[in-house]
Amino acid sequence: MKTALATLVVALAAPVAVTAAPGVPDSVMSHITQNCNSSVAGNSEATQSDENCIAEAVEAYQKTQR
Repeated sequence: MKTALATLVVALAAPVAVTAAPGVPDSVMSHITQNCNSSVAGNSEATQSDENCIAEAVEAYQKTQR
């Protein structure tokens, strides 16, 4: 069940996240999204949502590109 839920979250979140991060290559955005979704889906006591994880990872990536 967790695997199915994680797959659904990835399928739904990836298109939103990719369009929400201008200047971030699709391959980087895909990697960030997969990592965040995996860490949140694998932890029932996660204190951070996947959206927050993605936003922070995108921000960190963009800082390295400046």
